[in-house]
Amino acid sequence: MIKTNTILAQMQSLFPRYEFEKLVADYSADKGIRHFSTWNLLQVMLVVHLTAKRSLRNICDSMRSKMNYWYHLGFHSVSRNNLSYALMHRSSEIFEKTFYVFLSRILKAYGMRQDKRFKFKNRLKIIDSTLVSVCLSMFSWAAFRKAKGGVRLHVMYDNQNHLPEFLIITNGKRHDIKEADKIPIVEKSIYVFDRGYFCYDFMRKINENRAFYVTRTKKNTQYRVVRRNRNHDGCIKADWIVKVTGLKSRVYPEPLRIVKFYDKERKRTFSFMTNNFSLSAKTIADIYKSRWDIELFFKWIKQHLKIKTFLGTSENAVRIQIWTALLLFLLVEYIRFISKTSFPLLRVYRYLSDNAFHNYNLFGLLRDQLFLKRRESNAETGQLILAF
Repeated sequence: MIKTNTILAQMQSLFPRYEFEKLVADYSADKGIRHFSTWNLLQVMLVVHLTAKRSLRNICDSMRSKMNYWYHLGFHSVSRNNLSYALMHRSSEIFEKTFYVFLSRILKAYGMRQDKRFKFKNRLKIIDSTLVSVCLSMFSWAAFRKAKGGVRLHVMYDNQNHLPEFLIITNGKRHDIKEADKIPIVEKSIYVFDRGYFCYDFMRKINENRAFYVTRTKKNTQYRVVRRNRNHDGCIKADWIVKVTGLKSRVYPEPLRIVKFYDKERKRTFSFMTNNFSLSAKTIADIYKSRWDIELFFKWIKQHLKIKTFLGTSENAVRIQIWTALLLFLLVEYIRFISKTSFPLLRVYRYLSDNAFHNYNLFGLLRDQLFLKRRESNAETGQLILAF
């Protein structure tokens, strides 16, 4: 009889364990620790995000009920005190740097993926932030409003690979544009952002790095039309080459492009600003429309991963919980890629979460589910034929 390990153990085998343990040693995170290592903390947090556990007691009771799996997972003991202490004192930078190590491995495996919605070869990256509301009296460091706290995630999202490429965690009060200078700019890439990041200093930085951007103009944006391009699409109301006027003309003296697009469904006209003069006006409008992808990403992680409520109130505990959630997101996406399954990300996530402690073959599970799906589809098709 062929014996297999649990789904959770097989998932962890795909993780960059060597790099993780090297970071643990660099930060001396396991110094004086005998039972509950930093690796065990990561394992528990993956279980938390997979099974949506609500409290430390719930986590510990659930893990104790599965003590027969501890040997394969490398566990010795789990307690509320150990888990609470680890969330407060193990450096969140270990998980942050592990995220980027794992991300680079996945991107290397992906290669050059193309967004089928566009013909250009430029890398398309979306910049935006999302707010997670918290209780200010419990999370005193997470200042947002007078009587409300919040944790803000500033994210750069890779549209071709559908992965978060860069992340900064701040309190809710921190404005988007103040974190924009930390975002790495890659030559020839196209950066898409809303009016929260509308700043001529930031746009000049992108332009000086030989990259492109697409954003929406503000009502008080001052410019002078230099040339009017001919329009070939009925939805394009204007395609102008402009120069900034007023006080900001010294900050951004280079010419810009304004595209006015009429949305027939909403019956509204949107005005976009870009430094790209080669793409068509319709493509510029479609590029900004693709910004919705990051909103879907925010919605997905908030609905399916545990980042709306937190197990600890310290800033370090919150950061660990967010970084481990994103690590699980990368892991599920990576499994989806190497298994070559046609299932969407959510379905793969559900299969993994429902069978995390079962002794199934990881990739065999996805293949079996795909076989059942095809058989059900063929059965339904047969029934329709008979009915006809």
